[in-house]
Amino acid sequence: MDSTELLNIFNCIGTYGETDNGMYRLAYSDADNDTHDYLFNLLVEKGYDVRTDAMGNIFAEIPSSEPNAKIVATGSHLDTVHCGGKYDGTVGVIAGLFALEKLKTCKLKHTVQLIIFRAEESSRFGFSCMASKALTGNADIKKWLENTDSNGMNFFDASGTSPRDIENAKLDNEHYKSFIEVHIEQGNILENYGLHVGIVSAIAAPTRFCITVKGHADHSGATPMDLRSDALCAAARIINDINHEAYIRKDEGTVGTVGKLDVYPNSMNVVPGEVEFTVDIRGIDKDSVDAVIKHMYYSIEEATQIHHVKFNVVELCNDLPVNLDRSVFQTLVSAAEDEKIPYHEMNSGAGHDAMYMSKIIPTSMIFIPSKGGISHHPEEYSEFDDVILAGQILANAMEKMAS
Repeated sequence: MDSTELLNIFNCIGTYGETDNGMYRLAYSDADNDTHDYLFNLLVEKGYDVRTDAMGNIFAEIPSSEPNAKIVATGSHLDTVHCGGKYDGTVGVIAGLFALEKLKTCKLKHTVQLIIFRAEESSRFGFSCMASKALTGNADIKKWLENTDSNGMNFFDASGTSPRDIENAKLDNEHYKSFIEVHIEQGNILENYGLHVGIVSAIAAPTRFCITVKGHADHSGATPMDLRSDALCAAARIINDINHEAYIRKDEGTVGTVGKLDVYPNSMNVVPGEVEFTVDIRGIDKDSVDAVIKHMYYSIEEATQIHHVKFNVVELCNDLPVNLDRSVFQTLVSAAEDEKIPYHEMNSGAGHDAMYMSKIIPTSMIFIPSKGGISHHPEEYSEFDDVILAGQILANAMEKMAS
């Protein structure tokens, strides 16, 4: 398979869920399901051994004839955020397909495998990396049952799976030798350095909350300022404090974001009676992340008194930063040097399926640049030549580990 055919496959994937405002390929939507069906059929046509599990994750492999052969795996996801781009996740699937095609004619002692994960993005259900959490025994089934999308559907409603399916989905780590994920950087470090490849040694982890502020909706003209219970003003205080506390810890790599906010009744002439918003705090240094969270709770207590409101805080996840496997990292370095491709050792500020795969399988990552550092946006863009460069390193590294 040459780069032209791979580009055609990439472009075809980009038609599923494409709109004038970016990609809408949310997990288990019709567009997402259709994309997985397309890739499944393509992989069958290419002659791979292909299967799906109860979640709909795709596993395509070149099996080894050796007894007790372990699996050398790669993979990424296909679902997108609201108004997303075409590269996030998909690049890793394409690079993985490139690598498997390169390895078809090699004599390997180990099985090589491409995994296409479901529900990596948190945009629909509020939980990220749902497939890799299930595959590694890190699913919080109770929370998955309780939390719903904007239409009131939880993960199990949308996916057609059951809690028992998730409990039985875990991979046997004894069968795996390594996992490597290729992904766009989603930042601008590589672009600023003028490099086309990053090799990742650690991944920042998110702690996320859904916060509801309950005040009292009153007439905006008839209610004096000192008698208000304004939920939006209280929320704004918290949001600003999170931003400020994360900013002063920027040198520690910590960030804080409020990316979703709903106001009720959302009327110009009514004091807001209720606000719901999400909080995403993440970093490599867990102590730094915890310091921002501690300050957030202090701000909530303060806002409760000042604005006469009540808060309900639901923790969606509290993940630990991950140091990736040094041996797999060094294999990627060796592969890059073999291919004479300059690289940069770096951390990932975004979470990925690799973060959970690393809990049971030696894991590392390859990054390619994101133009302008843009991601989760219709203008997200990476050079396809960089996808091929990453694929070359990936194929070389997988061959080393599978030989």
